[in-house]
Amino acid sequence: MTGEAATALPSIIEVDGRSYTVHFGGRGEPVEVETSAGERVRLRLWRFDEHLRALERHTQADEHGVQFAHEDFSRELLRDSGVPDPFLEELAPLALWWATGGNRETASRMEPDGWLRIGALRVRLRPWSFSERSRAMDESLTPRPDGSMELSLERYLRAMLTASVVALEPAGVELSMLDGATTAGLLDAAVELNTAGARDEDLRMKAADAGGRALAQATLRLCRALGWTPSQVWAAPAAEIDRLLAILHLTEALAPTPAPAPARRTPGLSDYPDAVVIQVEDT
Repeated sequence: MTGEAATALPSIIEVDGRSYTVHFGGRGEPVEVETSAGERVRLRLWRFDEHLRALERHTQADEHGVQFAHEDFSRELLRDSGVPDPFLEELAPLALWWATGGNRETASRMEPDGWLRIGALRVRLRPWSFSERSRAMDESLTPRPDGSMELSLERYLRAMLTASVVALEPAGVELSMLDGATTAGLLDAAVELNTAGARDEDLRMKAADAGGRALAQATLRLCRALGWTPSQVWAAPAAEIDRLLAILHLTEALAPTPAPAPARRTPGLSDYPDAVVIQVEDT
């Protein structure tokens, strides 16, 4: 579909070694791209629902991990914008860049109270609970005829965002109103918040070497003693952790050793005064 003339100066965008001339409109507006044939095509904005449904169609999760068919994802976006088939291969890298927030400002660092900024959106996030995640997984799995289970990624991601998104600003904004690029940024932030393994401490323990085992033992020891979570232990100042470990070492060393349990003995006849003894002798 041929786009209307853009008023802004064009930008040169390089994606995967290819250069594209792109005309950006205002915030929340489509973009126009110049093709190698000299024709302009318009890429419209995806919305929250469209983005999740496309992820569902082009992502496969199995015992080998997650595979994302990014070329099919890009082609769907291009076809949805009415881009002629001859330009699908040429524009696929740019479409993926556009759909996943290539022109969006980098999300800000999350503040201690959970707020962060993604473009024009401010969002407050909280980690979802173990029970919320378990329920989302149960509701997102469908049995197949062969007995295996199929995961609905769209349903699972919706449940995660519903649980984790506490507030959105500006007032009146809802998840369904977000464009695809902002949705991608929000998903990145929520997945990072809710996924164990991204921290350096998680990676060290997964290595299962001597350092990882020592970290796991110290963390578990402090969690048991203080009622903390591992994240609270790892976020505490190093000097305070050293003091706590020293205190635990001293108090545990001074704790009285419990008396050994009395040895069990085999009961004899004297333990049963009412017993009747029958003696059998050879005649």
